[in-house]
Amino acid sequence: MANLRFELEYDWEPFILEGRHLTFKQHQTARLYKSKCSHWGAAIYKWEGILTEGPMAGNTGILIGETDDLRQRIKQYVGGTQKSGNVYWRDNFLTKGDIRLNIFRLKTTYFWIDGSAKLDLDLQDLSSGNRRVFYEQLLIMHEVIEDRPNTWIVNRKL
Repeated sequence: MANLRFELEYDWEPFILEGRHLTFKQHQTARLYKSKCSHWGAAIYKWEGILTEGPMAGNTGILIGETDDLRQRIKQYVGGTQKSGNVYWRDNFLTKGDIRLNIFRLKTTYFWIDGSAKLDLDLQDLSSGNRRVFYEQLLIMHEVIEDRPNTWIVNRKL
């Protein structure tokens, strides 16, 4: 029988555009330029904020995702047409409060196999789609397991 142990330390950092933490409302009209953004390229991200309108008003909403092109992906939230994704999230969450974008920053991560073999992962390498999806699902599960009152995990899979 194999034994696998995994450790992950991370932070969520604000996505900064022109010196300000980007909100979805600001993002709807803002132009994203590499020189004006705190992050560019592949990322794991989290939209988070308190809803002030709609049936979930008063709750904190959290939407976690991953992409190989952050600029393109977050623009899809403004104009995307996927009914069970972009349109739903925009209409029911992103436009219903002060929702801000954060970026996942990996501090440390290790895999131990059978208690001895250890694999350190490159903290800055999110170029692998498989790695991003793995982290994204762990982060969503972490939010679900925390089961905080008045928190809506927007993209939770039941």
